[in-house]
Amino acid sequence: MRYLFGGHFNGNGARAALIAARFARDGFASVENLSSPDDIRRIQSLLDPLFDRFDTIGDRAVDLAGPQPPGVRPKSPEINEAVILQPLLRETQTYKNCRAVARALLGVPVGYQFDHAIYKPPGNKTPTAWHQDEAYNNEAIPLHSIHFWIPLQDATRENGCMWFIPGSHRGPKLQHRVVGLRTIGGTLAAESVDGTNAVVCPLSIGSATIHHPMTLHYTGANESADYRRAWILHFGAYGKFRRLLHPRNITAKIRGRVNSDRHSWRS
Repeated sequence: MRYLFGGHFNGNGARAALIAARFARDGFASVENLSSPDDIRRIQSLLDPLFDRFDTIGDRAVDLAGPQPPGVRPKSPEINEAVILQPLLRETQTYKNCRAVARALLGVPVGYQFDHAIYKPPGNKTPTAWHQDEAYNNEAIPLHSIHFWIPLQDATRENGCMWFIPGSHRGPKLQHRVVGLRTIGGTLAAESVDGTNAVVCPLSIGSATIHHPMTLHYTGANESADYRRAWILHFGAYGKFRRLLHPRNITAKIRGRVNSDRHSWRS
């Protein structure tokens, strides 16, 4: 099987151009055959042990549905920065192909920025609210990245596949509210979302969706009899160097340090 963005597009230039055009127009696109089912199963074999020890991971393990009483299993467990906890994820073909896609779409060198995995239990009634990933950005510059949603099984309406609002990447950035108690990895929900024109994106295993940081997106509850597992991966222009070395971010950090020093002196 030929994969869409592996190496030098493997002879799929026309199809790659079509996906790039859809991404530019709508702020999202589905990418079929991004990787192989075997590689996806490899990813699950690396993620499952992390969820098996969910309670021991610390701040990187959160419940998107909010804190649960002691002894109650999380309703929507999420593990942030899974590649740090399990570096072998970087060696999967899926990871490498996602990086190639991001490089092709952004037109500059890219690097890893963030990832997280979400395992929604069977019969889960908790959707992930409409939001824009840019709302999580606390830097002085906007994100310049491609975000991948990779299901570890077929993704359907029943088990909570992705939905997008076409064109929402052109703005504005909506006001967001905190859902439940905000912790590391806590969730935000956009205010006043009109989902009339929302597009549902079911996927077969080995496929993925890509979206812009400003694109409004949502996943429904998992009403199936099995877990709905997904790995979310972000690649950005120049990786973390853009954030660390951009003049606006450096200026903001200097101002923050000066203000902090002034406050300490006055105290």
